[in-house]
Amino acid sequence: MRVKYTDYTIQMRYARGPKVIKKIVPHSFLTAILLFASSTLLRAEVVEEVIVRVNSGIVVLSEYNLRLAELRQQLGQQLTGAALDEEIAKQTKDALRDLIDEQLLLQKASELGINPETDLVRRLDSIRQQLNLPSMEALEKAVAEQGLNYEDFRQNLRENILTQQVIGREMGGRVAVSPDEIKVYYEEHKQEFERKDGVRVQQIVISTEGKEGEEATKLRAKADDMLARARNGEDFAELARQNSDDESTASAGGGVGFVERGLMAPEIEQVVFALEKDKISDVIPIKAGFLIVKLLERTSAGIPPLTEVEARVHEQIYYSRLQPALRQYLGQLRLESYILIKPGYEDTGAIPEPAATPKS
Repeated sequence: MRVKYTDYTIQMRYARGPKVIKKIVPHSFLTAILLFASSTLLRAEVVEEVIVRVNSGIVVLSEYNLRLAELRQQLGQQLTGAALDEEIAKQTKDALRDLIDEQLLLQKASELGINPETDLVRRLDSIRQQLNLPSMEALEKAVAEQGLNYEDFRQNLRENILTQQVIGREMGGRVAVSPDEIKVYYEEHKQEFERKDGVRVQQIVISTEGKEGEEATKLRAKADDMLARARNGEDFAELARQNSDDESTASAGGGVGFVERGLMAPEIEQVVFALEKDKISDVIPIKAGFLIVKLLERTSAGIPPLTEVEARVHEQIYYSRLQPALRQYLGQLRLESYILIKPGYEDTGAIPEPAATPKS
C-alpha cells in the first residue's frame, strides 16, 4: 500500500551539461506535493462524485483520478514504453484500495485517540533543518514558493504521522526482527550494500549564461567574493541561499546531498574528491558560470561493516514482513467497517467471501 514510512529527505545529483546540478525529487516528497495540490482542488469543488463510503468517511472521484495521475507521474520517472504501460496497469488496480486503506487507518487513529501534534512539530523542524532554513517562517515561505498552501502541507504531514503511528502501535507486536536474523541477512546479502566512493556537498553557483565581457568579469568577482566570505567564516548555507543562481539547491542552503563518484562532470569531480572534510574549493569555472563547493562528508568504496548498515538491514527485513501482516490487518478492518463502493470500481484489498458450502 502507499503509506509513507520514511521521513522527507532531499536527494540530488550532479548532471553533466549547462545545469551543474539537477534535483531529484524523492518519491515521498513528490507524493506529498501532489496530495497538497489535491486537497486544495477538492476544497474548490462545489459538487463531488462520491465513489466510496468508508464508515463516516468518503473517497471522491477527483481524489481517485489525482491518485492515478500521481502514479503515472511517479512511474514515468522510472520506466518507459511497454514496461511503463505494464506497471501502470498493474498498480492502477490498487489505487482505490490504497485510498480506502488510508481512510481506515486515519479512522483507527481517531478511535485510538492518537495525538500527532508533538511529532508533527518535530517533523516540520526536521524538514526545516534538511532544507537548511533558518526558521519555520522560512519553511512556510519555501512551501508557498512552490505554489502550495502551507496548511495543506501541514495537514498532509499530520495524516502521514497518524498512519505511521497506527501501524507502529497495531503492528509492532506482530512483526519482529532478531539480532541473529540481521546478522544472517547481512552475510547473505553483502553485495546489496556495496557502495562507490561518494561525497555530500554544498554548492554556490554564479551563473554567466547570456553574459559576456564586463558583465562576466563582474560575476567572476562576485564568485571570488563569495569564496573569500565563506573561507572567512560566514555560513556557507546562508551565502548559498542568498547568492546561488541554482534555484534547485539555493533554497536548501546549497545542499546537494550524497553524490557517488562518476555522477559529476569530470572537471568538478576531480576538485571535489581532492577536498578534505569541511574544506571549500577554489572557484571552479564551468560552462554555466562559476561553482564553489564545500565538502561535508566522504564515504569510501566497498562493503560497509554491519554496524554502519544495521538499521538498513533491520528495515529491509521488517518491511518485507510488514506488508503481508499489514494487508491482513487492513482486511480485518474492512470486515469491521461499513464500506459502500460505487458500481464500476473495485477494492482489491477486500477479503473474498468464503464460497458457499454445497448442500449434500
